[in-house]
Amino acid sequence: MGKYTLVKHFWMSCAHSVKGAGKCERVHGHNYKVTFCVEGTELDSSQMLIDFREVKHAIEKRYDHHLLNDFPEFDPEQGGAIPSTEKVAEVFFNHIKTLCESKTNRPQVKWVEVEETNEAYARYEE
Repeated sequence: MGKYTLVKHFWMSCAHSVKGAGKCERVHGHNYKVTFCVEGTELDSSQMLIDFREVKHAIEKRYDHHLLNDFPEFDPEQGGAIPSTEKVAEVFFNHIKTLCESKTNRPQVKWVEVEETNEAYARYEE
């Protein structure tokens, strides 16, 4: 049996502040490049592993043009974590994982990369 791999990237603008990170403690923004990889052995009824637009819209709808620190998952006082690039990648991974688990063909997210600048990105995978 074969395996399908889907890799997609999209751009999203967000702001954050990272406590303990020098000048990055001040609120500032990024045009994040978000890249994700989903794998699986079965396609859905539309002959897709997953509709990558659905993944993109799920992340964008929640976070695009927002201050990440305002969300509980990025607020240590609410049980979240400081929105470092590493934690942003992990949170996005978990959103995509939940979406994949809701699909009848059960694709699996393999990794998510969040590129903060042209020189730096973080990858999260389980």
